[in-house]
Amino acid sequence: MGKIWRRVWCKRNQVVVLICLTILGCFVSLCLGEEKEKIRWGLSFLGGTKAGEDPRFALGAILPRAGFALHKNLELEVEGNFSYYAIKDDKNLYLLGTNLNLLFKPIQWNKGNVFLIGGGGFAYNNSNGKVHEIGDSHLAGVLQGGGGIFLTIGKGWTLRGEYRFHHISDPFSHDDGINGHSLILGVLF
Repeated sequence: MGKIWRRVWCKRNQVVVLICLTILGCFVSLCLGEEKEKIRWGLSFLGGTKAGEDPRFALGAILPRAGFALHKNLELEVEGNFSYYAIKDDKNLYLLGTNLNLLFKPIQWNKGNVFLIGGGGFAYNNSNGKVHEIGDSHLAGVLQGGGGIFLTIGKGWTLRGEYRFHHISDPFSHDDGINGHSLILGVLF
């Protein structure tokens, strides 16, 4: 009897993933096509600091993006990640990658909306072991979450402002990672 319970217990993760994908598929199939705009393109600039102890830590990034409406309250966003992290005098880190974000827009009005964002992605980095916080491989994983606001500024143009907390680490080894707070300003068209 114990062997059967171990099999069931080991496969629970597969069942949970399958159920989540099925639920997401139901929402996407019912909601896709309700929005008038098919793809929203955008470009944002990010600036921020570290969540930890070193006050000299700074980061900056350019984030090109394409957003796809899934529902009137949900948007899927593919975002490029071109980032620079100034960590200390002799160390810096460059990231080149892509993120996949989900935007939830609970509050909407005719001139804009408020949104929550969560997502993750992968990026190539130049660490070479110099930045011990993210290991020595050239692949970094990025997790992020936050919130922001869209404001319509003209026909087809939207101003975007947001706050994000993000974590960067090596996905294949145990490391401390780098945490950061950032403010992002951009436009959508």
